[in-house]
Amino acid sequence: MNNMNDLLGPLLITPPGNLIYHTVLIFSIISALQSAFNQWQSSEYPQARRAITGLIVLFAFQFLMFALSGIGWQKLINSDAVLPPLDRGFTLLSIIWITWLWAFPEPSRSADGIVGVLSMLVSIATGLAIVAWAPSANAATSVDYNSTLANMIWQISALFFIGVGALLLFIRKPDGQWFGLAFLLVAFAGHAGQLLINPAGYYPSIVRIAYIAAYPILWTLPQRFSSNSPAPSRGASQNAKENQSEETNSSAERRRYSTDPKTFHAMLALAAETNPTKVSQAITRATAQTMLSDLCFLIYLTDNNNQTVLAGGYDLIREENLEGGVLNKSVVPMLASAIQRGRPLRLPASSTSTDIKGLADLLGITNPGHLLNVPILTQEKEPIGSVLLLSPYSNRLWTAEDQAFLTNIATALVPIIQRSQHFSRIELKSEQASLALEDSRAKMQDLERRNQELSQAVESASQAPAAAEDMVSLIAVQEESQRIIDQLKAENEILRNTTSDSSPAPASNSLGTAQLELELRDTLKELARLQNQLADASIKIDSLENGQAASKSTEQAEIIASISQELRQPMSSIVGYTDLLLGESIGILGALQRKFVERIKSSSERMKKMIDDMIQLTNLETGLIDLNPEPIDINLIIDNAMSYTSSQIREKNITIHLDLPKRIPAMHTDREAMQQILVHLLQNAGAASPAEGTIRLKVEARSEEDGIDLILLQVTDTGGGILAEDLPRVFTRLYRADNVLIQGVGDTGIGLSIAKSLTEAQNGRIWVESEAGSGATFSVLLPVDGDIARTKAKGKK
Repeated sequence: MNNMNDLLGPLLITPPGNLIYHTVLIFSIISALQSAFNQWQSSEYPQARRAITGLIVLFAFQFLMFALSGIGWQKLINSDAVLPPLDRGFTLLSIIWITWLWAFPEPSRSADGIVGVLSMLVSIATGLAIVAWAPSANAATSVDYNSTLANMIWQISALFFIGVGALLLFIRKPDGQWFGLAFLLVAFAGHAGQLLINPAGYYPSIVRIAYIAAYPILWTLPQRFSSNSPAPSRGASQNAKENQSEETNSSAERRRYSTDPKTFHAMLALAAETNPTKVSQAITRATAQTMLSDLCFLIYLTDNNNQTVLAGGYDLIREENLEGGVLNKSVVPMLASAIQRGRPLRLPASSTSTDIKGLADLLGITNPGHLLNVPILTQEKEPIGSVLLLSPYSNRLWTAEDQAFLTNIATALVPIIQRSQHFSRIELKSEQASLALEDSRAKMQDLERRNQELSQAVESASQAPAAAEDMVSLIAVQEESQRIIDQLKAENEILRNTTSDSSPAPASNSLGTAQLELELRDTLKELARLQNQLADASIKIDSLENGQAASKSTEQAEIIASISQELRQPMSSIVGYTDLLLGESIGILGALQRKFVERIKSSSERMKKMIDDMIQLTNLETGLIDLNPEPIDINLIIDNAMSYTSSQIREKNITIHLDLPKRIPAMHTDREAMQQILVHLLQNAGAASPAEGTIRLKVEARSEEDGIDLILLQVTDTGGGILAEDLPRVFTRLYRADNVLIQGVGDTGIGLSIAKSLTEAQNGRIWVESEAGSGATFSVLLPVDGDIARTKAKGKK
C-alpha cells in the first residue's frame, strides 16, 4: 500500500492531479445517474427516483470540490486553508448518503429524517473545522492537516459511519446489498490505511485511492431491481399449464394477455352479474384471466375516500376466489397514497419494501411478487378504488404496456362498479324498510297495549280522590296517545306499500331520496311516541304522589321501571338508525337531512337522561333507594360534578367562578346523592345562563346553636331570573301537556325535583332566591354528619 501511495498519492493530492480524482468520481456518479434515469423512464419505480435524488446530492458534493480545487489551483483562494476540512466533511456526507441509497431504497420517513439531521450536523461540524483551521493554515509556520487531531477525528468518524452502514445492510438485507458492502469495505480499507500510515500532506491520499476504486460500484445501484424485460410465465389457465414446457423451451416472446375461452366466459359472467356481493369476484376473475395475473384484487375507497378496503380477489393459479379485508395505511403507505390520489403504482419485489412486506403478511404468503396498481376513476377524475395485480408465482414484471392495458380495463369497470353500488344501496334500503316495518308493527301493538293501560289508569284515577287538574292531564295525554297511534297507522301503511313495491331492479335517485325521507319521518314520529310514553310514566308517578297506598306505590314503581326498560329498546333502535344515516353508508345526506338526523340523535340522548331521572325520582319517592352515608371530600365532589357538566358549559362558553373556603370539613353522607345534587344544580344553571354567561359556585361552612355543623352550597346563574309567582313551582315536576315551563329555569322540573328529594332525604333543605332579570341562586344546606343530624331530628320530634 505504501508503494501504491508513493506512486499515486502525490498525483491525487496536488493540482492539477487532484482535479483528476474529482473528475473520476464525478464520471462514476454521472454514469450511475444516467442508468437510474433510464430505469425511471422505463419503469417509473419509486426506488429509481430515490436513487436519482441521492446521486444528485453526491454529484453536488464532488462538483463543488472540483470547482473549489480548480479555483485554488489558480491561486484565487488559499486552498490549504479551506479545502482540507471541506474534503473530510464531504467525504463523511458521501458515506452517509451512500448508506442511505443502499439500505433504504423505498421511502422511509424515519431514515430520511435521520439522514437529514446527520447531514446538518456534519455540515455544521465542517464549518467549525474550517474556522478553527484557517488561522493555522495562514500562519508562516503552518503544519500539514494530516498531522492534526482534527484529521484523526475525521477518519475515526468515517470508520464509525462505515461500520453502521455495513450493519444496516446486514440487518435489512436490501437487494444488491453485497455491492453496497463491497463499496463500504473498500472505503473502510482506505480510511483505516490513512489512519495507520498517515502520510504527510493536506489531503488523505490513501482514502482517495480507495474511493477511485469504490465509486464505479455505484453503477450497480440502479440495477438492483428487475428490468422490464419480459420473463417466462408459468401460465394461468389449464391450457397454459399443459404447454408450460413448450413455452419454456421456445425462444418466442411470451404471451402477455389471455385469449383463452375462460376469459370470454369470465367477461360474460361479469356483464350478466347483478348480485352486488358477487360483482367484485366477477371483476377480479375477469381481470386476472385477461391480464394473466397470478393474483388480482379489487380495492374500494370508503369513509369519504379515507379508508381502503379489499373488496375481494381471485387466485388464477388455484382458480379460487379470495376473501377481502381492510388495508391499513401504515402497512401499505405507498399503495394507500397512490389509491387515494388516483395515481398508478408499479413496485418490484423488494426485500425492504414496506408495501410488499405488508401485502405478504395480509395475504399469508412469503413474497407477493411484483406489484401493479391502477386507479379506477370516474368521469370527474374522482378515485373510487383501484385494481391490484400481483405475481407471487410467475414472478412476472409489469411493464408500461401492462399498465396502459389495465388502465383501459379499469375505465370500463366504472359503470359496472357504480351499478353494483347502486344495487347495494337499494337492497340495504329495502332491508331497512322491512326491518322498520316489522319494528313499527311491534311498536304499534305495544302502543295499543299501553293505551289500554292508560284507559284503565284513567278509570281508576277518576274513582280516586285526585285533583281535577290531574284528571284533565290524564285525559289529554290519553287522547294525544290515541292520535299518535292513528298517525302511526297511516305512516305504516305508506311504509308497507313502499316495501312491497321495492325490488332489486335499478331504481332512480329520487326513489332512494324518498325512502330516506320516509325513514326520517318515521324516526321523528317514533320520538313523538317516546315523549308520549314518558309523559304517561310521569303521570303515573303523579298518581303515586296523590295518596295511593304504600303497597300500590311499590307496584306502580315496578311498572314504571318496566316501562322505562322497554323504552330503552326502541331508543336503541332510533340511535342505531341515526348512526347508520349519519355514517352515510347507505347514501349521502343533504345538509337539511343531516340537520334533522342530528336533532333526532340529540333528542334521543336527552330522553335517555330524562328516563334515568324519572326512574331515580320514582325510587326516591317510593323509598326504594337506601342512602349509604360515608366520609366524603366535598372538593372531589365538586371536581367530578364540573367534569360531568363540562361539555354543556363549553358549548355555551360559560365561565365558572368558584368561591371555596381554605378548609372544608369532611362530610359524612351519601356520595352519589351529594354528587347528583350538585350536578343537577350546575346543569340547571348552565341551561338557564345565556352564551358567554357566568356561573358562581359558593361553598360555606356553618354551625348551629345545637352543635350541628352544616355545609351551604350555592349555585348562581346569570339567566333571566324567576318571577315571584313561579317560585313555589320551581321544585315540582312540570308536564308539557298542561303546564308552561318556568321562565328562568333551565330544567324541565325533574332534575330540580330529584335534587330536592335527595336533599330532604339527607335531612337538608333546598330553596331558591331570584328576581326577574337578575338570575337565580339555588341554595342547599346539608349537615356535615348526616347520622347525628338525623338522630337529633328524631329527638325533637
